[in-house]
Amino acid sequence: MKYTLTLDLAAANIVAVLTDENDNQTTTRYAYAGVEFPSDPVSPDNIVTTLLDTLTTINNGLPGDTDVLTEVHFVSDIANGWIALDADFNALTEVISGGDNRAAKYVDALMINGIGGQLQRKTGLPMTPTEPLALTLWLKNENQEAYANAAHYMGVQEFIVNRLFGLNEVDEAHAARTGFYNVAHQDWDIQALAVTGLVTEQLPTLTTADAITTPLLAAVAAQTGLTEATTFYRR
Repeated sequence: MKYTLTLDLAAANIVAVLTDENDNQTTTRYAYAGVEFPSDPVSPDNIVTTLLDTLTTINNGLPGDTDVLTEVHFVSDIANGWIALDADFNALTEVISGGDNRAAKYVDALMINGIGGQLQRKTGLPMTPTEPLALTLWLKNENQEAYANAAHYMGVQEFIVNRLFGLNEVDEAHAARTGFYNVAHQDWDIQALAVTGLVTEQLPTLTTADAITTPLLAAVAAQTGLTEATTFYRR
């Protein structure tokens, strides 16, 4: 039997939907350790640990010896969660979320001076306190140590892909939610980078592929028992 697994990376847990080839579905939830409410802070490594445990449990729990996970889909409900990392890709922050409006004053300032409108026209989306560009401004002004030591920035899904495959890339659909992406040029926007003080090298490489063709890291494959028979997708 062939199975498809969809992993919804929500704020407080991972929702796993396992679907067999007859469209029968089983849904289970795996809570992040120490996180009881969606508003509780969660560390990036906590998310990855929970994800790996989830993959291992589900793969090992398939009922037959010939059953196989043919597809795994990552869906990120923490769509705008933002992470600052050092040069070795170690997280310097918890997952930064703008749900508490912490970055609202920076959005207001950009809209008042006209820069916000310019960026909105290039990104094709309204500027909000939850988008990573605004969260980067908050970090720059209110967590200066993390900002000064940050060599990389990425979202939750990109962090997971990095930990599972060793990649530093983002698909264009997720890039478009960051506030840094220029829709017309299909690249990171120079003005958005300048506003936050970032450079292109601090953001992931852009890709148009939703399927991940790079093999799992050896340690991840050994833990989960997954092989090249499983194709991973981000969406």
